[in-house]
Amino acid sequence: MEKAKISEIFLSFQGEGPFAGSRQLFVRFYGCNRSCSYCDTFLESYKSFTKDSLMGRLLGFTEDYNEIVLTGGEPLLWSGFLVEFLDVYKKHWKNGVYLETNGTLPGELEKVVDKVDIISMDIKLPSSTGDPCGDDIWDLHRRFVEVGSAKKMILKAVVTDMTLMEDMKAMSEIIARANAEVDIVLQPVTPVGEAVKQPDGEMLLYFKKYLEKETGRDIMVLGQLHKCLGVK
Repeated sequence: MEKAKISEIFLSFQGEGPFAGSRQLFVRFYGCNRSCSYCDTFLESYKSFTKDSLMGRLLGFTEDYNEIVLTGGEPLLWSGFLVEFLDVYKKHWKNGVYLETNGTLPGELEKVVDKVDIISMDIKLPSSTGDPCGDDIWDLHRRFVEVGSAKKMILKAVVTDMTLMEDMKAMSEIIARANAEVDIVLQPVTPVGEAVKQPDGEMLLYFKKYLEKETGRDIMVLGQLHKCLGVK
């Protein structure tokens, strides 16, 4: 039986993207395969769960919620566990399954894509993340979108004062591969110390208009609601 390392489980409101404000049950998985300069999730501890022990833990939440959110870290690092857990979860709960992911593990997504309902995928703009990931990030994102396009998708890119136009051009190519109903979000970064700063309004507007012209789709600019509300 597969086990997964889980840092926390909690009820809160979705703070990002078009589902902002939705009451959700978050399961935060431990570990990530990327290192972003603006990361605001610092995981220092975890407990190991089997699918049965996690199901037992979830039964303790009696308040209504709309979706269960698989978040992290990077939940797809635990794809074998997710296959087992979601098979059981889907038999007992009708809530939607909402996957938050960095969009860099297309092979792992293939294993679970039929078991999730909503995929919220980060587009990791190299100039925003500060992660020296090279050109492979765009190939991984292309393959990820191809796998995920059968489902409801949200494509979200964090924009900082260091974000470059060349990344917007690459992002437009990723968007072109997504299905027609995908939601696209530019998210101005929440500042992290002195090193990571927000973009100015003119920059955001320019990026938005560029992507809309290139893709023919509406682009949303949305910040982090949960930070404004002071909740997780």
